[in-house]
Formats: sequence, C-alpha cells, structure tokens
Amino acid sequence: MKNCKLCKYSKICNDLPGICILIPYFAVAVVAISLGYLFVTQELV
Repeated sequence: MKNCKLCKYSKICNDLPGICILIPYFAVAVVAISLGYLFVTQELV
C-alpha cells in the first residue's frame, strides 16, 4: 500500500491496490486504440 502514495488515485488504490500499476498501461492502451481507430476510419473513408 506504500506504493499507492505515489498514485494520484489514492482513494481508488485503497480499494484496488493493483490499479496503481494498471493505470499507466491502461492510458497507453486507450491512446493506442483510439489512434488506430482514427487511422483505420480515415483510410476507409
């Protein structure tokens, strides 16, 4: 739980400690998927 002090979402971390580790990867995944989706839709149009 000490690592969660570094996490901005400390309230969420208290309930789900693993979320501190997953948030950065989740953010990168969302950006990558959104960019891929935009690229594919632009190419198909």
